[in-house]
Amino acid sequence: MGADVKTPSTPAKPKPCCVCTDEKAKRDECMLFSNASNPQEECADLVTKYKLCMKGYGFEI
Repeated sequence: MGADVKTPSTPAKPKPCCVCTDEKAKRDECMLFSNASNPQEECADLVTKYKLCMKGYGFEI
């Protein structure tokens, strides 16, 4: 009887490497191939989008 009891499983939290891959790729491309004197400034909007996406999955950067 006891073997038939199932406990509800909680969905596993995804790994950080597996989420927001498009946002991460765009951010990385901007930072690596920027010709600006300050790539962090030029790519700030992409960095923000990546951080917001990660936060949506429960990761704080």
